[in-house]
Amino acid sequence: MKGLHALGVSHSFGDQKVLHNVSLMVPSGQLVCLLGPSGCGKTTFLRLAAGLEELQSGEILINGKVVADSEHSVPPQNRKIGLMFQDFALFPHLTATENVLFGLQNLPPPERNERASGMLDKVGMTQHAGKYPHMLSGGQQQRVALARALAPEPELLLLDEPFSGLDIEMRLRIREQTLEVLKGSGVATLMVTHDAEEAMFMADRIKVIGESGHVLQAGRPHEIFYHPRHQFVAKLFGKTNCIQGIVNKGAVNTPFGEVSCIGFMDGERVEILIRPEGVQLSDKNDGVPATILSTHLLGHDSLMRVRLDQEKNGTEYHVRVHSEFDPGLIYPITAKIDPEYTFVFRHSDGLVADASEEQLLDQGRDFLKKGDRVE
Repeated sequence: MKGLHALGVSHSFGDQKVLHNVSLMVPSGQLVCLLGPSGCGKTTFLRLAAGLEELQSGEILINGKVVADSEHSVPPQNRKIGLMFQDFALFPHLTATENVLFGLQNLPPPERNERASGMLDKVGMTQHAGKYPHMLSGGQQQRVALARALAPEPELLLLDEPFSGLDIEMRLRIREQTLEVLKGSGVATLMVTHDAEEAMFMADRIKVIGESGHVLQAGRPHEIFYHPRHQFVAKLFGKTNCIQGIVNKGAVNTPFGEVSCIGFMDGERVEILIRPEGVQLSDKNDGVPATILSTHLLGHDSLMRVRLDQEKNGTEYHVRVHSEFDPGLIYPITAKIDPEYTFVFRHSDGLVADASEEQLLDQGRDFLKKGDRVE
């Protein structure tokens, strides 16, 4: 299968280990996102794939050819990759066209010009072809950088937080345009980001890396959001409400009522995480009485703080309602929780690698035996 294969990659800076046995596949035509907080090793992995860091442990293959292992490394310029950085790294003294032409030195002049013109047209920058970077907006610079990265027709495209420097409105528009261009190109794309919403929007598959440098979970966006396997993964998508308890007869008694704990033994201590949208408010008597402490309209939804009347310890819960909410219109208020947004974890859960990574590593080793080396 064409694309990127990384098998058992580990990396350290001195005594600090930043990546632990990370494996992934990025097939041609798909976008895989490495999602995790700052300092978890995302960019280090990207640099290893690009050949900008020397691989210490594991193997990296591009289109079935080994480009790096612990004893062998193909120079970045020979890996047939495209790179796009946070700051776009455009040459300030070159026009948009000249920036795109820079990576096409090996082509005959007529073909170079045709390729550059075609790529600028694909990203909607033809009318700005003669402008210098300082004359372009952030979104326009991003599109020129994308055209430059794709112009040499790379076998792998690496994106490092490509939208982080854009304002919110432009970010939404540009990432949609970028995704359309990438899908049209058919290139295998690996993107790193700390923005969970961005990963959900862009990726065919997501790899979540924890602060320890382990892959905690891999899957499609829907799986990551609705079926998190670790507290860390569940908390990536914003503030959560946390309740701790002891399993008794397959359930935990919480202030909202019993929560089923299938798969847990009686006596186990668990942590229950409830997303704000998982706390449902109503004027019907089908929950527990609650008092709204504050409400803030955020545009398409409202965020509020709620306290359950029966709790005397002052615990507050965060609630998200997907509409304007005026607590004065429905009183009294009751609250209950939606199981779809409620997750139960063992209180002692550690941030260890997903078991599926071992299966992937075994498959990769079999594939590696058939791989060719390139210089």
